[in-house]
Amino acid sequence: MTLNKGTEGTDDLTPQDENSNDLVTDVRSWTAEERVYFKVGLNEKEGNVLCWRCSANSVTFEVRRLIELLISNHNRLLDEEQPVIYENDREQQLAELGHWLRQQIEHPAQQEAIPDYFSLAGELKAEKIPFLLQCETPDAHRIRSKELNKLLESYFGEEIILIPVGAQEWVFLGDEQIVTGEAEEDTAEARKDLLNAFCQGLYELVASEWAGVFHLSASLPCIPTRQLSSVTALLQESVHLGRAFHVAQHIHLPWDLHLERLVDSIPVQQRLRFIQETGKGTVLFSDSETLATLETFFNLDCNVSETAKRLFIHRNTLVYRLDKIKQEIGYDVRNFESAVLVRLLLLMYKVTKKL
Repeated sequence: MTLNKGTEGTDDLTPQDENSNDLVTDVRSWTAEERVYFKVGLNEKEGNVLCWRCSANSVTFEVRRLIELLISNHNRLLDEEQPVIYENDREQQLAELGHWLRQQIEHPAQQEAIPDYFSLAGELKAEKIPFLLQCETPDAHRIRSKELNKLLESYFGEEIILIPVGAQEWVFLGDEQIVTGEAEEDTAEARKDLLNAFCQGLYELVASEWAGVFHLSASLPCIPTRQLSSVTALLQESVHLGRAFHVAQHIHLPWDLHLERLVDSIPVQQRLRFIQETGKGTVLFSDSETLATLETFFNLDCNVSETAKRLFIHRNTLVYRLDKIKQEIGYDVRNFESAVLVRLLLLMYKVTKKL
């Protein structure tokens, strides 16, 4: 791309290498010594920022923003045109498998078993535990599959199957024995508890390694060749529901989201009607203290003593808050039926108030 003079007397915008540890790759332009520098690229090998420069007095604010936009669009087009080079056949197969998975999820009615071409030497025919990781990272800290694969294998202690399914989104498969093999009881609940603990450690590891927001989901063991597309769709749905209903959480497991899945399936108008008629508009939920009290109370199976301990308040203080909720909306959450209604009201309010 060639940048010509923007106004009369403007210096030529000539390329120049600037070495600076303070420059963040998100920065598009900056001013130094009466000159404006526009970042046009990075030389990753040498650690340099490639810039164009001009006199600061010769460029108006509007022209400066226009140049930034032109450079940004040009770099984006170059990135899109950049051919993907794979280090080996396995990496290429995993990338193509990710593309195949996306197509399967977009057309669920046509879901089929993974073709033999993606057998990966039979690895997908053995029972595996699937995980889904979604990342929201700044451009300067985008995660590369190779780096993520190395980190995950250090945590699993063995080779894993890492499949890129989107921009900063991966499905990876681990051996069941590594995750749930130490369960004291051979039950689904015992395996779920171990898998939840495993995800907690895994999330903390990823979050400590990179900047950004991360969301993690997992499922019980499956046979990838037959179930991977449907399980991936389930994990994506779980992350979607978790992000909608539990904004402070980052681990979203399918078996913890049954009510959320039900509420999400209810049309918006019916939700609004239920909130208005059953919960009197649930104005009470706009109070952060009440919201935290109810969330903790429900998470601890409506146990008053445990909830008071978790909130670091006296038991009588908690009873007072629950009585206040009863006075406001007419439901005593210490009663099973009322607790169910208020739980549904709370979920509907949380997802509907954003509309």
